[in-house]
Amino acid sequence: MAILSDLLDASPTKTVAITTTPPPPDSVILDKVSVTASTTGQKRRSLLMILLFTLLSSAAQVLLKFGTVQLKLHPSLLGLLTNFPLIGGMALYGIGAALMVVALRHGELSVLYPLISLSYVWVAILSVAVFGEVMNPFKIGGICAIMAGVGVLGLGAHK
Repeated sequence: MAILSDLLDASPTKTVAITTTPPPPDSVILDKVSVTASTTGQKRRSLLMILLFTLLSSAAQVLLKFGTVQLKLHPSLLGLLTNFPLIGGMALYGIGAALMVVALRHGELSVLYPLISLSYVWVAILSVAVFGEVMNPFKIGGICAIMAGVGVLGLGAHK
């Protein structure tokens, strides 16, 4: 009861000290993350894994497109569970995600992540080859812009 009366007492002679601990600076947090130097071979493997990821994710997109067409024909839970293109597309995404995790272990994020945009290039090419979609000058210009951007970022990694 004495504690309650102390809280209710609003006399100017009583002060309550509240201390807070400031958050640790970023350097303290970053010190806890172990970053090891990677060899050139490990970085090269990371680059190849990301390129493989882009191909897998592009193939997954094509399979998902096939799967959605089939799903329209059999719109049921059984149709969903037996839709092998859809399941295959999701499996390829899962494998690609695992590849990306392994690749990011030794590669530079600022170099590897922009390479993922090459998936757009592969999907555009596969869409023409597999689905007969039309490639117009705007799509070609976009593909060239993506490839040029990836090239410029790749050059920046060596500076």
